Formats: sequence, C-alpha cells, structure tokens
Amino acid sequence: MTGFLNGDRRPLLACQFGHAELPRLRHAVATQAARAGLTGMRWDDFVLAVHEAAVNAVDHGGGAGELRLWRSGTMLCCQISDDGPGAVPGRLNGAALPRLNGIGGRGLWLIRQLSDEVTFTSGTDGTMLSIAFRLPG
Repeated sequence: MTGFLNGDRRPLLACQFGHAELPRLRHAVATQAARAGLTGMRWDDFVLAVHEAAVNAVDHGGGAGELRLWRSGTMLCCQISDDGPGAVPGRLNGAALPRLNGIGGRGLWLIRQLSDEVTFTSGTDGTMLSIAFRLPG
C-alpha cells in the first residue's frame, strides 16, 4: 500500500448523495477522472468502481453517502462513506468471486479487481471505502 490517503487531500469533488443523485454523481466522477488524466479502459474502470461503491453506500449504508475525490501524487483517489449500521464481518473481503447462484457481493469483488488499491473500514458508525487508481505518465 502506498499510503494513498496521505498527501494532498484538496478535493476535486466532494458531495453527499442519495439514490436520486447517483446518475449525476457518476457523470461528475467521470468528468473529474478524465480531467485527472484517466483515459480508455482505466477511465471506464475507475468510474465503474466508484459507481459500485456509491450504490453500495445507498443500498446498504442507510440510503445516503458522502464522496471525496482527490489526486495524491500519481494516484486518483476516491473515498465513499456512509452512516449505515456497518457491514457483516467478513462481508467486505470481496477477494473471492461470489458463487454464481449467490445474491450480492459482486460489487465488492469488482471494485477489488478494477482498483490498484482498496481499503475498507466498517463499524457501527458506518462504512468507508477508499479506492485508488494509478494515473498515466
């Protein structure tokens, strides 16, 4: 882990969101990712990973979340947090592909597959997910 939570944390984007804001949030994240220098599949992957995390915050974290997006050196970082009841222990692993006949869990797996760095913290006061992607150049 390169410590992507350190460094310049001035946000490129900072907002609260609920279900109704998800399409606008996705567009704003896409715009900022392009401005930061992500292109092609890396741009797609970043937008998808952040969107999956935002949907999880809304669906499992009390209906709303907060997003912060910033650049830290050669990384584009995004932190999504919610005030929900916290995740079931072991649920945030996401390291193994969930069973095909299982319900849920693919979003976390997908986030882990797409991102260069991921951290999760969860407790009774909510869940925080941090994602980082290396920028080109």
